Amino acid sequence: MRTLICLCILMLPFFSSDVFSQEESENVVEALVVDSETGEELPFASITVVGGRHLSTITNAEGRFRITVEKGERLQFTYAGYKAATLTPKAVGRKVKLEPATLMVSGVEVRALPLKEIRKETVRQQKKHRRKTADYFYRQTAFVDSTCYEYVEAFLTGKSAVALSDLKLNSGRYAGIMPDSTTGQILQFYKNFFTFSQIELATNKSQLDPRDDVMPLYEKATKLYDIDYDILSDSVSCIYVIRFQPKDHIKGYTILDCTLYVDSVNNHILRCDGSGRNFRILQKYPKALKRKDEVLPVTFNFSINMTEENGFTEVQSVYVDTYHHVDSTLVRTKSTLFNIGVHQGGKKGRDLKFEDDLHKRIEGQEYDRDYWRKNEFVRRTRAEEAVLELFERNDLFGVF
Repeated sequence: MRTLICLCILMLPFFSSDVFSQEESENVVEALVVDSETGEELPFASITVVGGRHLSTITNAEGRFRITVEKGERLQFTYAGYKAATLTPKAVGRKVKLEPATLMVSGVEVRALPLKEIRKETVRQQKKHRRKTADYFYRQTAFVDSTCYEYVEAFLTGKSAVALSDLKLNSGRYAGIMPDSTTGQILQFYKNFFTFSQIELATNKSQLDPRDDVMPLYEKATKLYDIDYDILSDSVSCIYVIRFQPKDHIKGYTILDCTLYVDSVNNHILRCDGSGRNFRILQKYPKALKRKDEVLPVTFNFSINMTEENGFTEVQSVYVDTYHHVDSTLVRTKSTLFNIGVHQGGKKGRDLKFEDDLHKRIEGQEYDRDYWRKNEFVRRTRAEEAVLELFERNDLFGVF
C-alpha cells in the first residue's frame, strides 16, 4: 500500500438529508446482526445462501444486511471470532444474534505463537495464487462532519489473494456537488481514495527500507511490535487472535496497529481489524488558490475479511474510514469493497494507476439508474440511502 494519496480542493456547499428509503419484497430478508452478549452491531459479517443459489453479502458498517432468498434456501452467518449460525429466512426476524467464540487461553506469551509459520503460509498463498483475480463492488462516500458531498459506486477487478492489488475499473457512477463560488467553504475532493483498500499484511523481506510500510507479518516483527494473543474456539476450529501494537520507539515508519484472526490449523488469515500510523497524504491545491502543496497526516481505520470459498485465502471485503484536517476542516471518507464473485458491471481491462482520479475515469459512462438500484450488493447505511436519494432526486449523477 502506497503512503501518499494525491488530493485536490474544490469549493463546495454543504447539504444534508434525513430521508431514508427501503425496498419491500416478500423474498427479501433484512435484519441487524449483533453480538448475543453485548448487543453491539457486527459490521461486515458474512451472509451466504445455502441449499440453493450461489449468493452472498455482508453486513454494512451499521451491522445491517439485505438479501433475496428463494423457497428452500437458508442463510448462514459467519464472522471470525463468533460461532456460525444457519437459519431459515423466517427464523431470521429483525435481529440475528451471533454467539462469541469461547476463550480458551488468554494473553499467551508470543514465544509460543507460530508467527514464522503464519507468515510463511501467508506469503506462500500470495505467491501461489498471485494470478487469481476477483470482481468487487465498491462504494465510497466523503463527508465534512455529518455532511456528505460525494458518492461513488463502481465495479472493480483486482488480484485478490490475501491482499488486493492491480485494480482495474470496469464501470461506475459518481455524483458530487458542483462548485459554488458563493459559499467560501473549502472542502476536500479525493482523487484516488481507492488505493487505501490495498492493505498488505505480510512480506517476505528480511530488511525494510524506512520508506516501506511495516506489515505485521514481517520477519522481524517482534522488534517493531509488542505482540500478544488469545486462543478462541468457535466449536469447529481454534482461532489465534493476535494483537500487534507498534513499540513506542518506532518513528518514521508507516505501520499498522492491528489485530489478526488466524485459523490455528492451517495458519490462514480470517480477518484483520486495525488502523494506520504515521501515514501521510500529499495535498495538492488548484493554482487559483495560490497555495503551496503540502504533506498532511492522515488517520485511517480498516477491517479486512477473508473468504476461502475458492480454495485459497481471498479478500472478501475491505472497509476503510479515513479522516484528516485541512486547516480547521475535518474531512472524512468511508469506503466498502465487497467480492461479488461474478462481474456485473461492463467491460474489463482499464487499469487504475496509483495517481488516477477515479471520478474522471468514470466520467462519460452511460448512467442507468434502474441498473444501479438493482445491483446494490451491500446494503446502504441510512446516511448513504439519504445521500443517494438526494443526489438522484436532483439528477446529480454524471456531474463532474
